Amino acid sequence: MKIKALNEEKGRLIEELNSLQASINAEQRSMSDTEKTRFSEIDARLDEISSETEVLEKLQKRAAEKVASAPVYGSASKSDKTEREELVAKYSFKRAIEQATTGRRDGVEYEMHKEAANEFQRAGVSVAAHSLLIPSDAFKRDMTATGGTAGSEGGVNIATEVGGIIDVLLPNTVLGGLGVTRFDNMTGNLDLPKASTQPAAGWNTENGTATEKSPAFGKVSFSPKRLAAYIQVSNQLLRQSSNSIDAYVRNYLANAMAQELEKAAIKGGGTNEPTGIIGNADVNVVSIGTNGGVITWQTVVNLMKEVEAANGNGQAYLTNPLVKAALQTTARQSSGVEGNFILQSGAGELNGYPMAVTTNVPSNLSKGTGTNLSAMIYGDFSKLAIASWGGMELTVDPFSGATAGLTNMVLNAYMDVNLLQPEALSVCKDIDA
Repeated sequence: MKIKALNEEKGRLIEELNSLQASINAEQRSMSDTEKTRFSEIDARLDEISSETEVLEKLQKRAAEKVASAPVYGSASKSDKTEREELVAKYSFKRAIEQATTGRRDGVEYEMHKEAANEFQRAGVSVAAHSLLIPSDAFKRDMTATGGTAGSEGGVNIATEVGGIIDVLLPNTVLGGLGVTRFDNMTGNLDLPKASTQPAAGWNTENGTATEKSPAFGKVSFSPKRLAAYIQVSNQLLRQSSNSIDAYVRNYLANAMAQELEKAAIKGGGTNEPTGIIGNADVNVVSIGTNGGVITWQTVVNLMKEVEAANGNGQAYLTNPLVKAALQTTARQSSGVEGNFILQSGAGELNGYPMAVTTNVPSNLSKGTGTNLSAMIYGDFSKLAIASWGGMELTVDPFSGATAGLTNMVLNAYMDVNLLQPEALSVCKDIDA
């Protein structure tokens, strides 16, 4: 990407300037003519880079706006948001699966397949030629919620005389409500330059030489990682005419993707997956004991203290139901009044901040001889960023399970998770609850 190359060149030139300045200061001398010439060249080039970057960023923004506002389908005369939402509502997952198994491509499903192909092409992600592609907005509703009230979207499956599918109880997906940052429909890898030192000044005499306080820069990088969900559905079920199976299969796959994405964002680090908050080496860590221990009011306060001491601005706590229960039965102080628990029954906040609860926060951590330990996180969750490339790739295989009357479906998405400023979050991962 041109902008990336310009930013890298800018970084190298700034490093060269800093090196020249450090050499001059260390030797306490004036600049040579050669050095003056080089300083002028670098200064001029930095101005050029800033100008080029500004133009490219404007062009990129306009191109994205043009793509977002363009008609999705060639026959459509409108391009507003309402029409797009209506077209998405007409999309049938069941019909799309049928088309994938028969090879027939037509209707809204095929038009959206072509739109998704354009998304993947812009993102630079290769997909299988025989896959069915789904634009990101066709799944966006499902990826941001667990789907319906009490599982209503996947409740009754087909005809009432057949009975309904009773879904498993799923963990709450809470990160969306905590304000995480999203970078959607990315094109290529993403590098975000990051200043790693604070600006600094120094006191001096009237005519004393100012001490150089050069800023240092690093970067936060995102690259597409494959996130996949898999389901087997009986062919008989797929042939039923009810639209409920459409919602059920869609929600099943979307929920599987959403759950795994949230788990990785909270505690990743496994093979081929992002690291997440808990495994990040630069987050603030609050420890209870060598082998873990019972959570106390001091632990809750220390989580806040570590973030604020790093100049962060915490917004919420995040933990699992085991820790929540422990907070509701642990007094703030041993000699306190009965019932003066850290978390009052029914309260939705802790220490004056909202508290989100989900079983996606692990309860199987270990430390020393302690096992089955839980975690609690506090901080500014907008410093947690999720990036995505294109929409969804659906591979439908009616052959592998043909003898059992099954159709296999694999849903692929390309995503990444990273922390923009790890020091804005703190974690305790040795809670015995």
